[in-house]
Amino acid sequence: MTHLMIDFKLSINQACLSLNLYKSTYYYKKKPKDDSAVITALNNLVDKHSRNGFWLLFHRLRKLGYSWNHKRVYRVYKMMGLNI
Repeated sequence: MTHLMIDFKLSINQACLSLNLYKSTYYYKKKPKDDSAVITALNNLVDKHSRNGFWLLFHRLRKLGYSWNHKRVYRVYKMMGLNI
C-alpha cells in the first residue's frame, strides 16, 4: 500500500481502489485486550476450587454475574496455564 503511494504517487483513495481494499481497513488500529478483570476473577475461583475444570469455573463465573463469553474466558484460562 505505501509502496503504491510513494513510488507511484497515488493518493490513499487511489491505492485502496487499485488493491480492492476499503479505506477503513487501511486505517484500522487493533484494540489492546484488557483481560485483567477476567484474570482476577479466575484466580479467585481457582483459589477456592482448585480441582474444577474450565466449564465448572466458567459456569461459576456466570452465576457470579459476569457476562464474558466462553471463548474469551478459555483464552485467558489457557494463557494462565490452568488447563488440566
